[in-house]
Amino acid sequence: MAARRLLLSTARFALFFLAAPALAQTATDNPPPAQLPALQVEGQRPAEQADGPVEGYRATRSATGTKTDTPLKEVPQAVNVIPRQAIEDQQANRLVDVLLNVPNVQPGSTIGNRAENFTIRGFRSETYARDGVVNNPLFTSETFLDLSNVERVEVLKGPASVLFGQGDPGGLINIVTRKPQSAPAVGGSLEIGSYDFRRAEADATSALDDGKTLAARITAAYQESDSFRDFFTDSERKTVSPVFLWTPNDRSRLTFGLDYTDQTQPFDRGLVAIGTRVAPLPTSRYLGERFSVFESEKTMLQYRFEHDVNDWLTLRQITRLDRGDSYRYSADPQAVNATTGVLTRRARIQNDDTRYGDIILDATARFDTGPVAHTLLMGGEYSKAVRDLDWRLYNLGSINIYNPVYGATPGSFISATAQTHDVDMYAAYLQDQIALTEQVKLIVGGRFDSFSQVDTQTTATTNTRTAQSDSAFSPRAGIVYQPVQPLALYASYTESFKPQTATDSSGQALAAETGQQYEVGAKLDIIPDRLSTTLAVFNLTRQNVATEDPANDDFSVATGEQRSRGVELDVTGTILPGWQVMLGGAYLNTKVTKDSLYQGNSLAGAPRWSGSLWSTYQFLSGPLRGFGFGGGLIAVDDRVGEIGNTFAVPGYARVDATVFYDLNERIRLSLAAKNLFDADYIETPVGRTEIYAGAPLTVLARISAKY
Repeated sequence: MAARRLLLSTARFALFFLAAPALAQTATDNPPPAQLPALQVEGQRPAEQADGPVEGYRATRSATGTKTDTPLKEVPQAVNVIPRQAIEDQQANRLVDVLLNVPNVQPGSTIGNRAENFTIRGFRSETYARDGVVNNPLFTSETFLDLSNVERVEVLKGPASVLFGQGDPGGLINIVTRKPQSAPAVGGSLEIGSYDFRRAEADATSALDDGKTLAARITAAYQESDSFRDFFTDSERKTVSPVFLWTPNDRSRLTFGLDYTDQTQPFDRGLVAIGTRVAPLPTSRYLGERFSVFESEKTMLQYRFEHDVNDWLTLRQITRLDRGDSYRYSADPQAVNATTGVLTRRARIQNDDTRYGDIILDATARFDTGPVAHTLLMGGEYSKAVRDLDWRLYNLGSINIYNPVYGATPGSFISATAQTHDVDMYAAYLQDQIALTEQVKLIVGGRFDSFSQVDTQTTATTNTRTAQSDSAFSPRAGIVYQPVQPLALYASYTESFKPQTATDSSGQALAAETGQQYEVGAKLDIIPDRLSTTLAVFNLTRQNVATEDPANDDFSVATGEQRSRGVELDVTGTILPGWQVMLGGAYLNTKVTKDSLYQGNSLAGAPRWSGSLWSTYQFLSGPLRGFGFGGGLIAVDDRVGEIGNTFAVPGYARVDATVFYDLNERIRLSLAAKNLFDADYIETPVGRTEIYAGAPLTVLARISAKY
């Protein structure tokens, strides 16, 4: 019944928003001219590139699926691209809001309001890539991602280990950053909103020399806000991202960039479950203490050099260094008494220090063998990841979830633990994109990964050191068949491999996780060069999955094997001039297939049915020229709250809306309402004492300018 209601709501909302712009077009006396021109820095808009801007909502190329600049139609896996314009139209300030546009992607834990991770095709994804280089695999992230420097967000569905090494089988999120331009341009925005939200953003780019061989870009943002959650202290985030591009000649390109983020966030695990459902509390109910806080900063340096040796061979070398530090002082929920509503807690002080280095060297060769064309990628990678963390636990008074009294302070010391995880990873990979004919294209490849890992753990009574090493070969094969130019049919098989730093109660690291996926699908241009759709059907399994130890939530156990099967459909692009749309829907069936504790259970936070719609329309002529409006719907089915399936959270439908007006080609005023009808809903269930509620009605007003 819940799924039927959600589908019906989605259908009604889609019909309304898909019909409104058509009526507006009919009512216009004059035929619509070309869309309002975007700011052109010099000459005409260049052809789309895999790491560059997208015109409108519809991307046609990506490097996330192949590590080469490839048409999306020629990638035998589902790849979703959310471009900069969609991010700005939605006034998105969280990565999670961007990814809700992607079928079968759901929010995961925020690790107590620290950073984001996601559930992709039913499986938790704890890392993402930045410009094709995966972040430190030992931890999700030290901070929330700021979107000021993001050009496009891409999601490659399914295992991606053949290209990116260690990773989660559900898919890979790749953040493509904004690149320098030689023509001078500057822009920025000011935004205010509900709960004392304030944000300022700036962006400037220009050539630095007369010959235009050296260009730079700098983006920066400052954001602070209160929260709908009770007794929160203010959140604050500062970020700056300078990047330089040097092109000494037409064959060489050197990019050097820095990204720095500093944030302070209140620690918050959200709500709790009682019996088989979430406790009947206001979504604003906070169960921590005022002293609870996360303070963190992250610095990343990346160097990328590309050189075209000749017309058919390109060499590339990438180096990434990042460092993260964080401090946590928190009131942690433990267990709630279903009868009295008393929640036991403890205090935790934790320091985290993460370091990561990655060196990649590869070559791309384009050549023919008779009538067969090849794009051959071969390379190697070395990375080193280190995480030092120590935590101390203290007694803390309980709190009644129905009648909370705050002011408890940490009491007697309980225990201290220090851990160090040190991982070295080596890899070699080979991929060939083969064009047998204009209609038939193949991708075959493989990657060999080897890693060694040393873990140490010190407590008051123990001092353990364990070492392990492992290796894996991850193959990939896919075929694309285009019977006619607008249609591409594809099938693929991929595998994943991921070393784990999660440890059991004895301090022993769990064995590496593996995954396999079969996928078939179709990609179709509904309207040539304007509107495209992708249909994907997949079967995905993973083994040696780390989950929280039921006896001690500081440690993990492996759950054997899990399976995810599903169907996804998305439609993206321009229906009529001025009218853009992103529409997605998904069906998902998840199951624990092998396990001594949870066999037969569904996976946490993975809805069977889900969908999203976002559509905008802007008048391009007449007295309303420059005025636009839009809206969207996010619909999610019921979800089980944790792998034990002891409780569930209901589905929800959230409506968003926007109106905007371009005063001229440079200045835009916009007003957005998120959760327009103030729905009460659970955004993410993680466990019985970690349940994140969705925000109530939130209004944001923004003025933005580009020169």
